[in-house]
Amino acid sequence: MTIKIGKYPNALLRFIEGIPVSNRGDRTIKISLDPRSWFKKDVKKPPGFVGVYRNEHGVALSYGKLEEGELCVELCEYASMPPVNQKDFVKSWVMKHNLKNADCHYVLNHDEYELQLLETPHVEENEMLEAVRWRLKDLVSMPVEDAVIDAFPLPEDAYRGRIKMLYAVASSKETIADVLGFIDKSGLSPCVIDIPEMAIRNMALYLPEMDFGTVAMLQMQENQGEMLMYSHDAMYLTRQIEMGYASLAHEPGAFTLDNSVMLERLGLDLQRSLDYYESQLGKGIASKIYVLPIEDESIYLEEELHFHITTPIAVFDYKEFLPVKDDIQLSRRDQAHCLPVIGSVLRRVA
Repeated sequence: MTIKIGKYPNALLRFIEGIPVSNRGDRTIKISLDPRSWFKKDVKKPPGFVGVYRNEHGVALSYGKLEEGELCVELCEYASMPPVNQKDFVKSWVMKHNLKNADCHYVLNHDEYELQLLETPHVEENEMLEAVRWRLKDLVSMPVEDAVIDAFPLPEDAYRGRIKMLYAVASSKETIADVLGFIDKSGLSPCVIDIPEMAIRNMALYLPEMDFGTVAMLQMQENQGEMLMYSHDAMYLTRQIEMGYASLAHEPGAFTLDNSVMLERLGLDLQRSLDYYESQLGKGIASKIYVLPIEDESIYLEEELHFHITTPIAVFDYKEFLPVKDDIQLSRRDQAHCLPVIGSVLRRVA
């Protein structure tokens, strides 16, 4: 899912930009009420994109641009800090790297949106989002009238073509307004607001298995997990796992290798996702499960999951698969925070 600035319905654009607007195709024309701005020159932008991801623990930043026709990540880092310090840190980072006014690809964290799988409403394209909004009214925790809604369809071959489905994303208007304010005050230009599921998809496109089959990606956070399944260039399935890596340790930093009950439960959850993908979506067998880096560096799930699931397990190594500069060196902990912003600047369609 991508919330793309400049492609919203007019009402939503008015909310986001805070000023009246009109549309001509994909181009958004801002109407300023301040005459001093009528004859301003276009702001000069550096090439490429800045990725931003933040949560209550810190902020991750990346910078990528085209080199000889190929996207490449040139900068990436994670800084642990409370939210109150994050805006000043990002602003300083942007100035340090001469990236003021660069287009920003911002990735929401999981607390800032809700994702739902729905049957596609039988309406015209220009009525789709309103129909999706109506269907979400009893499914999301926020009032739908106070939500920004976007949706992206599953490919035609999902569910064996029997039924058309889509993923709907809901984020509060307050959250989106806060994001846009953060981007602006950091010295960046809002371009794309994304979600981690699609940022991870951008990285999955670089895996060899994506060309001929299905790739599963396992993301484990402290108290929850997620199984993501992609084929060719699309996301087909995301399933929540009701446990996180904290369930595998008696205390922070201490992985319990003999915790066979929790590992078996995790293996069963993964197998259910694989079975559902094969039987219900009709997409066949997943080629491999890639385990994304976990913040707790003492936990190596890939070593233990081999005993609980037959599908091949591998570690997702950003250095092996992704186009990143050699001088980017990230610990496993930092990778857990940085992969969303790496994926955000590797979008092949802006």
